[in-house]
Amino acid sequence: MAVLGNAGALSSGSVAENTRMHTFLRRLGRAVRVSRVCLARAARKPGTGEVCLRLRCEWAVDGVGPQGKGQSLSCRDLPPGWEEQLRAGLPVRGVSGEVLIAPVFCGSELRGVLGFRGRPGRRRWGRFEIDVLRAAAAALGSVMKGPCSCEALHTVGAYYRAIVEDLTDPLCRILPDGTITYANEAFCAFCLRERDGVIGMRVQDILPPEIAGELSPGTAPPDAANSIVTREFRVGEADGEERWYRSTCRAILDDGGAVCEYQVVGHDITERKRREARNTWINDQKLALMADAASDAIVVLDDSCRITYWNHSAEDLFWYTADEIVGSDVCRLFPSGYFHFPYVEGVRHAAAAAPQGVARRRFPDVTFARKGGSVFPAELSVAAVMTGDGWYNVGIVHDITAQRAREQALREEMDRTDTLLWIAARLNRSGTLDAVLDALCEETARVLRVPVAAVFLNEPHPGLLVPARSFGVPEEERESLPLIPRTIYERELRGQGPVFTIPDLIPRMDEVSWRKTPEQLPRTLAFAAILHEGALIGALGVVTFDAPRVFSTEELALLKGIADQASLAIITARLFEERTAYENRLQASLDEKTALLKEVHHRVKNNMQVISSLLSLQGRLIENAGARECIRESENRVKSLALVHETLYRSESIATVDIGVYARRLADDLIRSYALQDYISVTVGTARPITLSSDAAVPLGLILNELISNSLRHGFAGRDTGTIAIRVARSPDHRLTVDYRDDGVGMPPDVIIRSPATLGLQLVRILAAQLEGTVTFRAGEPGTIVEIVIPDDAGEEDKA
Repeated sequence: MAVLGNAGALSSGSVAENTRMHTFLRRLGRAVRVSRVCLARAARKPGTGEVCLRLRCEWAVDGVGPQGKGQSLSCRDLPPGWEEQLRAGLPVRGVSGEVLIAPVFCGSELRGVLGFRGRPGRRRWGRFEIDVLRAAAAALGSVMKGPCSCEALHTVGAYYRAIVEDLTDPLCRILPDGTITYANEAFCAFCLRERDGVIGMRVQDILPPEIAGELSPGTAPPDAANSIVTREFRVGEADGEERWYRSTCRAILDDGGAVCEYQVVGHDITERKRREARNTWINDQKLALMADAASDAIVVLDDSCRITYWNHSAEDLFWYTADEIVGSDVCRLFPSGYFHFPYVEGVRHAAAAAPQGVARRRFPDVTFARKGGSVFPAELSVAAVMTGDGWYNVGIVHDITAQRAREQALREEMDRTDTLLWIAARLNRSGTLDAVLDALCEETARVLRVPVAAVFLNEPHPGLLVPARSFGVPEEERESLPLIPRTIYERELRGQGPVFTIPDLIPRMDEVSWRKTPEQLPRTLAFAAILHEGALIGALGVVTFDAPRVFSTEELALLKGIADQASLAIITARLFEERTAYENRLQASLDEKTALLKEVHHRVKNNMQVISSLLSLQGRLIENAGARECIRESENRVKSLALVHETLYRSESIATVDIGVYARRLADDLIRSYALQDYISVTVGTARPITLSSDAAVPLGLILNELISNSLRHGFAGRDTGTIAIRVARSPDHRLTVDYRDDGVGMPPDVIIRSPATLGLQLVRILAAQLEGTVTFRAGEPGTIVEIVIPDDAGEEDKA
């Protein structure tokens, strides 16, 4: 009203018109708290008749003067659709939402527009700003036409009052000292007074202190020109019902920028508060339902570490009902003397240091206590939230007892598996059956921590289980171990399974056949059947003497696993012993046959030696030199055959002959028979040891015998010295080549070309053909060269 009341200054001639208009716009902008106010004239464009705006005056917070050109409105066309809304008297909001424009009419003619631009970040215009803009635009209608009349100003004031009076929210204007200068009907009804009893009174005199303190502008910030103070307060009605209000206090400035008045508007927000309370209750109910549906315990603590919430899973886990535990200190959830403060304090400090006031921590191993004192391990997840009222701690407790049990069972299973693998490896390394049984008894006693372990087998007595080996029993007392009738064992086997125990053996001593009374009677027996393909082959037993012992399920399972390993090891050891015995029998038979075959070769060699001796005696009695020579040749041939058999029975292998060794001995024997050992030298060379079978060695030996004899008789005739070289080699094409050379007189050319007529050379060709080979004669320089090629399958190379 003060701003609109000063609109009369626009008609004064004491100052320029633009200056007066700028002053009015400045006061209007500060009263409504906007960043920019502008006034523009509306004109028709020639030809088109479209409405365009030309800026007349503008005020802005950043100091645009009367002649300045701001950015709110300039010379531009009205956007489409604006003219219709302005002519209808409706305010128009800009595209960005920060601009608000109202039409300025002179009568029924649109003469211009008055516009507001809000402060940065503003998103909507309230009803108060819209009403003030429309009232100011109505007041400026006469100014845009000419001098403002008192009637026009009176109309403007009445229009503004009508707007304010129509408000259903309480509105009043208050001086800085609290005196009420104006109040609408809604405010008077709020104060339960007539208007005359309100205007001129102080707020503190007509309202209760608690309400007056909320409405009083005395608590407004010092820089009231740039502040809007908003408060919420609760009022008790006469019928006992409470209502909520929100008061908005705006500062109104004078020409000097000082606060001259406050405008206070109250809004009834009771319904909104009720909706918020109802929504909060609904959300709390939803959260409670979701928390109760959780499978883990959920516990909420306040800033004093007291429990404020407790879901159903927490009741099941801790055995406390919500009535018993809510309000109690959190230490009730921990064992007596358990230091739980690091969890609470650590989360509290983390929440205080977090940028958003929220911290989360996870503790994988925490010990909790149930009602009654029993403890259990759990995983604790904590979320702490810092608020204005303090901090709240939400803990989720997950019982890991079953997980720990599974982990422990897994570790025990792994340990048992490692133990069985170690025992299996040792049993497999033992070899013989006795070594396997000794290792089995020793490992069983060590693993199960018993003084005696024994293995009972059903051999050689099918009706009894006889102790085969034992550990912990002296050798002289091993006879005291019992003989267990198989019928009794099978009865226990059917009743208790593959592993069974006799907790106290003394009451059942009559069922066990003792070969002699032991000095110390056993108390507890535990047996595991040794089964192979479902058949009982023995039993693994452990014995205690001090007192009856109860074996755990894990120990019996380990005993059963050892018995299973023993079954495979015993069968393997028996098979190994059977194979060893069979190999020994085969070796003995082979040795016997080898000895017999060597004896055969020895006797054949002796018989041929006898034949050679007979031929030698017969030759001495013959006076004809030619006949004696024939006898000598036959003798040498028999000697070459005897030499093959001698080489066979003297060598490690009775099936093959080293051709290099054989050729050397054959040449030496022939040279001695002709008494030429001081004149003739023989060399035999092979790249590596080459062996031939006896079937190939005999023909090849006869061939070498004929070639060496021919060289000694004919090749070195009339000479004092001579050399014979024999080389044997295997070619890559799997053939054996024998190269024979001498440096004698050589063979006649007709003998080399044509088939020889002598018996010796004919034998050479015949024997080479028998070996499926070829023989080639060549003249040497000097001497003779003979090349014999036979298939490689006539012998086998020693690759040692």
